[in-house]
Amino acid sequence: MRIAFITTIMNDADNLIVRGVPVTSTIVEFDDGALAIVDTGMAGNPELLEQLDDLGCRPSDFTFVFNTHLHPDHIGGNRHFTKARIIISRLEFEHQQSLEDVCHKSRPTQDISEDALMRQLREMRERYPVSDLVGEPGQLEFLEDHLQLPFDIKLIPAPGHSIDDHAVFLPGRIQGILATGDAMYHSLFINPLFHFQINMITRRQGRGDVDVLFPYVEEPMTKPTKWGLIWNWNYCILTKAA
Repeated sequence: MRIAFITTIMNDADNLIVRGVPVTSTIVEFDDGALAIVDTGMAGNPELLEQLDDLGCRPSDFTFVFNTHLHPDHIGGNRHFTKARIIISRLEFEHQQSLEDVCHKSRPTQDISEDALMRQLREMRERYPVSDLVGEPGQLEFLEDHLQLPFDIKLIPAPGHSIDDHAVFLPGRIQGILATGDAMYHSLFINPLFHFQINMITRRQGRGDVDVLFPYVEEPMTKPTKWGLIWNWNYCILTKAA
């Protein structure tokens, strides 16, 4: 398994919520040559295709797209991957659609005003409907249908940032990747069950427990285990100790 990371940023976005926000996409080439990408950045960002080209990849080469959640800065490039299976949560999909409906019905009137943040959120929902970004209906596959995924890929529920976030665990012989989306930038936003599920997976592989760290906001703290940990906002590398 070979792994690469690309980070895309919309520095010129007119929406303050996504302007300057980095999104990491995890690129994985499995031993049989199949390619997968976890999260695809913001809609309309040319950096995704440019950085894939730098890696020698085309969207048509990919077999899988995994979305940790369905905010527009994580699914914005999905439609480039026209030949891929797109793996998402049905609960997340329907929830995002319901929020769009609420935003449409609650537009400001003479009697109801909105602050700048709410206006930005509503405008983003209206401009980037989830059904427009996520992919063609025939490509979508839902976690709730108990999918059989190859290469021992696991999707671990990590709700908090969104209603049905999932981290994507991609095991390798030496390193494993846990692509976490926006689930782990602070312990206040993580479900304790998430940590337990990670450890159940690594125990089954004979690799011991993982001590979860929360980057940037909190001081990282860990105890020695059979894993080494390297954290980024959107992923961590789990390395089996020598």
